[in-house]
Amino acid sequence: MNVMPIRLFTIQDGEGFVADAFQCPVTGNLIYKSSGTPSVIAYTELTDEQIMRLEKYGFRPLGAKPGRMAGGDAGIEELLPKQ
Repeated sequence: MNVMPIRLFTIQDGEGFVADAFQCPVTGNLIYKSSGTPSVIAYTELTDEQIMRLEKYGFRPLGAKPGRMAGGDAGIEELLPKQ
């Protein structure tokens, strides 16, 4: 079983701020790391609306079967920065 957190997305601004969001595959918790100690948001604290919004980035509801991200590979391209 892979227990490494799954990277969902990275936020970057023009001034060097970077933040990463991960999901723990065991607990389902959302992990937000910008600098220093990561913040953890318990899965049970997330609203249904927040979970739905995160699903487009690959967030998995607890009990969901592993599989491809909604939208397939075409969905991934939408998340990449335009060049």
